[in-house]
Amino acid sequence: MNQRETEEAIAQALTARGFRAMTSEHWSRQGALDVVREGRRRHAGDPRVQKLGEIAATLADRLATHLDVPPEDIATVLLAAGASVGALAVMHHLPGPVISEILQVTADELDQRGTGGEPR
Repeated sequence: MNQRETEEAIAQALTARGFRAMTSEHWSRQGALDVVREGRRRHAGDPRVQKLGEIAATLADRLATHLDVPPEDIATVLLAAGASVGALAVMHHLPGPVISEILQVTADELDQRGTGGEPR
């Protein structure tokens, strides 16, 4: 199975489980934001969604304060990373700490690529 076929199979499996999913071929920043915002609006009265909103606002404040990156760029990275690890988590039943570790190791990989493979 090639990359495209794998993505299609994962998207179909996630859709069957009630998740809105898109392949990288159809992914866009705005499309991902639309999905998130639709879910937040649809479930605005749910206490879980309200609590997630509070936690997200606190995390957004921290990231915007401590990173020297424009908030919209942080948002783009979080949207793409969240979709990727979210699909992994659902398909493979991964716990939160493993998701965190995947993101941190991915950050290290990207940093090494950006520095020519040299650890800082």
